[in-house]
Amino acid sequence: METGYAREMGGRAEQQDAVTVLQNADGQSALLLVADGMGGHEGGARASHAAIATAERLWTRYAGQAADARALLHALFHETHAALLEAGGTDPSQRPGTTLVALYVTPNSACWAHCGDSRLYHFEGDTLQRRTRDHTRVQQLVDEGVISEAQMATHPEQNRLLRGLGVVDPIEVDYAEAPVTRHTRFLLCSDGFWEQIGPIEIAELLDSPDLDSATASAAVEATRRGGPKGDNVALAAWRSGPPRRRFWRRHLKARIGPTLGLLALLAAALAILLWPLD
Repeated sequence: METGYAREMGGRAEQQDAVTVLQNADGQSALLLVADGMGGHEGGARASHAAIATAERLWTRYAGQAADARALLHALFHETHAALLEAGGTDPSQRPGTTLVALYVTPNSACWAHCGDSRLYHFEGDTLQRRTRDHTRVQQLVDEGVISEAQMATHPEQNRLLRGLGVVDPIEVDYAEAPVTRHTRFLLCSDGFWEQIGPIEIAELLDSPDLDSATASAAVEATRRGGPKGDNVALAAWRSGPPRRRFWRRHLKARIGPTLGLLALLAAALAILLWPLD
């Protein structure tokens, strides 16, 4: 398996996104997560880092190997939520809050969970199999056919969350799972990333020869597109192996086609110039 992760500040005064990738010693299992501290609540950065701290504690408890992946993820979300409730006291407006998306993956299977609008994208080869469904008002509008998927990132209510850890009690978490093949690839990200980078570009990212460098470059590009008022950016990627052959074949084809066309035009121009005149 190969992994990569990155984050950028964006145009915000504080980094409230957190991301990590935990792997066991033999490289046969990994836990990836992205948390986005809620900007409208005090302590967003503290909340997202609480999710990371919980994951690290659980990873040690499970010794990097979960016999029951869903139980691990359930513990991650509920223990993080409990810690945030305790930190926030009795006043809901003062509670630190965060979204969370997490993936536990082995060579044979994957299980993931999410709460909020941080996403997971699941690809098989170049084909997007599914993405997590955001717990937001704009996702509801998409489901109702009021707006399109492409309009989500710029809709006025885009930041209206319906679920989150630490701020809505009790929490509701969505779970899903899938088998893993040699073509399986995943990307987890905060909304600051998916608002700027679409599925086609994500597929390209996941097909890069160096996944770690590709995630870092993608985080920088998402920040550039977000501009001076852009959101924090965080992403984590996983794939079962390096699809270098397909990457180079596709990219060579993309370059060879236009080059051959240009050469054909030059040959035609030369033929006209050198054509013998009667």
